[in-house]
Amino acid sequence: MVCRPDMAKKSQLLLFATAVFLLWFAQYVFFPTLPEYLHGKLNSLALVGAVLSMYGLWQAAVRLPLGILIDAVGRQKLFLIGGFILCAAGAAILGAGNSAFGLYLGRSLTGLSMGIWVPLVVVFSGFFPPEQSVRASAIVTLITAVARMAATALNGYLNRWGGYGLAFFAGVAAASLGAIFILPIPVDGRPAGAPKLRPLLRLFLRRSVLLPSALAAINQYVIFGISLGFMPVMATELGAGDVALGYLATVNLFFFLLGNLTATSPSSRLKPETMLLASYLLFAAAIAAAALIRSIPVLFLTQGAIGIGQGVGYPVLMGMTIREVPARQRTGAMGLHQSVYAAGIFLGPWASGLLAQSIGMRPMFGLTAAVVLILGISGTVLLSRPRAPAARRPGKRQEPGTIPGGRGAPSESR
Repeated sequence: MVCRPDMAKKSQLLLFATAVFLLWFAQYVFFPTLPEYLHGKLNSLALVGAVLSMYGLWQAAVRLPLGILIDAVGRQKLFLIGGFILCAAGAAILGAGNSAFGLYLGRSLTGLSMGIWVPLVVVFSGFFPPEQSVRASAIVTLITAVARMAATALNGYLNRWGGYGLAFFAGVAAASLGAIFILPIPVDGRPAGAPKLRPLLRLFLRRSVLLPSALAAINQYVIFGISLGFMPVMATELGAGDVALGYLATVNLFFFLLGNLTATSPSSRLKPETMLLASYLLFAAAIAAAALIRSIPVLFLTQGAIGIGQGVGYPVLMGMTIREVPARQRTGAMGLHQSVYAAGIFLGPWASGLLAQSIGMRPMFGLTAAVVLILGISGTVLLSRPRAPAARRPGKRQEPGTIPGGRGAPSESR
């Protein structure tokens, strides 16, 4: 029997969606107890933060140039499979690492592997008609959220059944299986040739692109420095076990999903700037509460509040980044956005670790809450300021794909 083209495409979409699920599962199945695992091996909060920061450092370094390179050479499948292999190798080295160098190397490889997130989103969107790009982004966000929730909920049980090593082994297996699922899918595009640097530079210097990207870096600073970085260490000090740490991360991700659905709901009548301001107020209140509390149940509440703040702020900032960008330049703008916010994934654990080692963990939380509040409000005010309309030549038509004031946003995950 001959398989119809639409059935073949659906099968390929299912395989690709499963591969996306497995990549994010592999990254998060050891994540909830990773800070405590590293603390036990390194015995220094500063070193713990430094190792955790490698995940963001290499994402920030590789995402934009990798996106440009893939566009130029058109060999998407080769890079995608390479990303899955790096993820598996990084998880294996982390699980076997007993030295600072090995732990740095393992976390660096897992960060490098996430450089393929931009092409993964692009390829996934290619299974849908152009007019359904927002729907495609919403679906891929849902896949990543479900993968992360499943992985973090399973983490504590894996540690209980086989020690820390079992969760890292599960990450290796998931990433390896994901690479196998990519193999039969025809994903390679046509080479676009060398990029023109001057238009890219002009795009990257636009306030409407840079400012939302910088604010997104603050969000990621909170998530990876506080929520997934040192809140698990605090929870351990308060008596939480591995299973509780896993659910602590799961609660954050569950409320992230709820916030994401709220922000992207067609029925929402709130302005993007209003939602953004609310997200920073939630961040600051939750982190300040974490600095004061001595109760694990209340720590769960702070994780939920941070999750809602991130779920609301993430798609809003992504939409703001591209809403004034012509359609043909949106991939470049999104590459810059993801590279800049990856800097927050690096700086969050690194700076938080140094501060925690120097002034203590609770004072570090309090200082972070104040800085996030000030920067978040200031950035939101700057985004709210109306800009003078650009001069237009007579007869010049608006660039197709530009959204002058729209709020629609493709919603990719961290």
